[in-house]
Amino acid sequence: MYQRPDVGLYLGGPPLRDKWDQDMLWEGIAKGTVHTIGTDHTGYTRAAKLDPTQTLANKRLGLANLQEYLPMMFSEGVLTGRITLEQFVAVTSTNAAKLFGFYPRKGTIQVGSDADIVIWDPTITKLIRDEDQLSRAGYSTYAGLEVTGFPRTTIRRGEVVYDDGAVVAESGSGKFIPGAPFRRPVLRPVTNRE
Repeated sequence: MYQRPDVGLYLGGPPLRDKWDQDMLWEGIAKGTVHTIGTDHTGYTRAAKLDPTQTLANKRLGLANLQEYLPMMFSEGVLTGRITLEQFVAVTSTNAAKLFGFYPRKGTIQVGSDADIVIWDPTITKLIRDEDQLSRAGYSTYAGLEVTGFPRTTIRRGEVVYDDGAVVAESGSGKFIPGAPFRRPVLRPVTNRE
């Protein structure tokens, strides 16, 4: 990617890695040594990322990938057998809530929690397209990739905020939640896979 004329679209922090690094991340999730996965998503437009006046000191880092992050993790992790469904939930929700001090308010479904729930359809297969992006970036770094497994509905604090491809929440309805002291996450015990 770094040899392409549109290299600016692929500059992020951390930078793109080789397949070996990717394999080690999947192995770390499976073993429980990688506790959470995030994204360096950016809202920069394609034009801003490709702006030739940028320098090394003011490079616009980040990949436009927030919308595809979970479907790609599911498709490439769970469906390929690299990780379990429980590990997918842990590294994308529960463990992050624990690390940031939001657990058990966030990251679990139980009495007293915020009722943050994603209704996931593991059978939906889509081609990632720029025109489907909800981010202000207006494009996806992964346009053209086919992915299986997408959210149908997202519920935040008991209110539907995303449904069937559309954001339905009222603008500004988000809520700041201060974190609490660090709590080490614990993944379920790793079992031998055949």
